[in-house]
Amino acid sequence: MADNLRVFVLPMFAHGANQLWYRWLQKRLEARKKFAMESYEIVELAPSSDKPVISECVAKLKAAIGSDKAKLARTAIIGHSVGAQVALRALSEMPAGSEINGLLCIAGWLKLDVPTKAIRPWLDIPFDENRAKANAKRILNVVSGSDANQINALQVQEDWQKRLGAEVQIVREPGHFSNDEEEDVLNATLDFFGK
Repeated sequence: MADNLRVFVLPMFAHGANQLWYRWLQKRLEARKKFAMESYEIVELAPSSDKPVISECVAKLKAAIGSDKAKLARTAIIGHSVGAQVALRALSEMPAGSEINGLLCIAGWLKLDVPTKAIRPWLDIPFDENRAKANAKRILNVVSGSDANQINALQVQEDWQKRLGAEVQIVREPGHFSNDEEEDVLNATLDFFGK
């Protein structure tokens, strides 16, 4: 079990563990068995899904993943939308050398074309991008060419590559990845963590 991945999923704004594709992904990963999983945990936004506070969300994720370097090396994080922000910010606050196996962002953003008031702090309060990058062995952001929150997917790709050294995959559909089943998310997870 030493090489089994610990998978942590962070939902998007205003959604919890039993919504969208989060539980569906767990079942599909268990059925496919492309990589061994020690655990699959959904770390919900704090204090609530519709009023996430940066410090509380980050503290909750850091507590969930811990600080043991051997365990962190087997840690796979999947952050959906604001969940990707939580993951990046948690990584930016961890000590140097706290490298996780990988961060898979789904509709991850560093900027938004039309931000809401609730999301504004996530855009206005900076984080240590270099530390976040250094604490993830690799980062992949899967974005849609039809996401109303990020109209220019190529600009998102350029921004993530420049600022975080991330790989970016642009898929044609499905908007903000807000369906109960998301084959693009499953395929990206299998490919990214199955390497």
